[in-house]
Amino acid sequence: MKTSIQWKIVTIYLSLVLVIMVVSGTLIIYDIENTYYEKLKNELVDAAEMIETRLAVETDEQLEESIDEVEKTLSMLVALNKHDIYILDATGHLLLGSTSKYAIGQLVPSKQVIPKVIDKKQAVTLDWPNFASQDGGPEYVEHARPIMDRNTGDLLAIIYVMADASDIYNNVFNAMKTISLASMVAMAIAALFSAIFARMITVPIKQLTKSSKQLAEGSFSRIPIYSTDEIGQLTQSFNYMATELSRTMGAISSEKSKLEKILQNMADGVMAFNRQGVLIHANPVCSEILGENRIDHRFDFIFPKFGVDVSFDQLMKNEERENIKADEGIMMEIEERYYNLHFAPYSNSLGESEGLVVVMQDVTNQQKLDQMRKEFVANVSHELRTPLTTVKSYTETLLDGAIDDREIAVQFLRVMEKEADRMTNLVKDLLELSRIDNKQMQLDLRAIDFRSIVEDTLEAQKIHIEKKGHRLIYEANPELDYIMMGDSARIRQILHNILSNAIKYSIDAGTITVKLYKNKDWITLQVQDTGIGIAKPDLARIFERFFRVDKARSRSQGGTGLGLSIVKEMVELHDGTIHITSKVGKGTTVTVQFKPYTS
Repeated sequence: MKTSIQWKIVTIYLSLVLVIMVVSGTLIIYDIENTYYEKLKNELVDAAEMIETRLAVETDEQLEESIDEVEKTLSMLVALNKHDIYILDATGHLLLGSTSKYAIGQLVPSKQVIPKVIDKKQAVTLDWPNFASQDGGPEYVEHARPIMDRNTGDLLAIIYVMADASDIYNNVFNAMKTISLASMVAMAIAALFSAIFARMITVPIKQLTKSSKQLAEGSFSRIPIYSTDEIGQLTQSFNYMATELSRTMGAISSEKSKLEKILQNMADGVMAFNRQGVLIHANPVCSEILGENRIDHRFDFIFPKFGVDVSFDQLMKNEERENIKADEGIMMEIEERYYNLHFAPYSNSLGESEGLVVVMQDVTNQQKLDQMRKEFVANVSHELRTPLTTVKSYTETLLDGAIDDREIAVQFLRVMEKEADRMTNLVKDLLELSRIDNKQMQLDLRAIDFRSIVEDTLEAQKIHIEKKGHRLIYEANPELDYIMMGDSARIRQILHNILSNAIKYSIDAGTITVKLYKNKDWITLQVQDTGIGIAKPDLARIFERFFRVDKARSRSQGGTGLGLSIVKEMVELHDGTIHITSKVGKGTTVTVQFKPYTS
């Protein structure tokens, strides 16, 4: 249990006053008790000496003759001192007494003084026990004085004097009451003054304590200054500290908030480790990159999981390894995504290494772009090399004499023409994609009837459909209008490409279903065939340039692998969407959506 310093001060003051009063009261009571005891003792000694003087007894015979004179002296002394006086024989039996308390010849029962006088033949006074209570202490103060035979030295008689001890007890009790009352008054006064004094000290301290708690909670309030002493100077120093701390905390809070926002909204993952390699900070991107369950608390337990061979100690010493380049970092692959890791030790104000910062930069798109560029160059080279090789070989054959055989020459020239057409189409598609990529394609946008364009395209492809022996199913609501904003030529190009693929890749005597829908948000065209279908892994790459599901078959049918890429780009230029679903051996469904025109 906490005790306030105010109560501690009050308790110390009261304890000090109490100790002083107890010690001084004890000394006073002791002195009063001894004073009254000495007074009674002196009275008893004087009375005994007076009786001894009156008796003036030297022998046993004189004692018997002086008894009457002693009896008068006893009466006089009792009237003056009100003490009990007895004359005893040498064995302690009563010879003469001032009271009838004991009978003549009775042995006086005093265990304190009479036996000592008989034994030592000296005057004896009862020793007073200090601080004895009236219930447990002696009732009388006793004094016994021997009367000796001067000739033989034998004990003739004993003068035994008793005084009531109640006066000692009463005086001590009265003194104790006075001291107790004075102690209570002194305690009350001490409590009052100590409380005032403690309040003078503790109120500023309490205000400092309260302000310190508020300071810890972010409140920088000032404390009133009531004095110029040490506490006042402490308060003034605290107010100055609060002002400076408020200014500093404001600047730190601003910088901290700014830094947190930067780290939270960074596209790169940032992790910080202390000098022991323990993770102390990771922004949300790190959890997305590494996964919540794979982020460990130590550097050496995190990166080896992903095949990154780095040493925390060497990085802290800034020792570059052979596989770490300052400008490139280390490449790390996680679930088909690529991240470039950069490591940078950070130091404290003394220049000592405090930890390590790791920045994880997502370079997946860059890697894929580089890979696509490599594949694109390889594909273009391959697509051009094949027809060029064919043309070159046929040309060399003709030059070697085959030109003289008209039938063979015509056959060769037709093959060369076909390969030239393939190269022309390839170059044309590449130029088309180049214009789209460079945003150089200009669309002639106007309100067009999408249903009419679909029907015209079906009519144009009808001969190819019949040639392949396919069955065409066309569904559209003739009561609805299918007006949209678009470039008629480009829309026809999109539809021709989709229908051509459906016709080419459908098994002979297949079914091609074309459906046209419309709602308030979209005009939807769905082209479904019963062709060879597309495997799920290939479906994800169907819109990639030069990608073919069946490369040999596509090339034999004159495909360049760029058609669907061009279709996708053109659909998106019209703010539309295209989606393909397929099952191997079941067929493929292409869904194209455009926004309806609203005037």
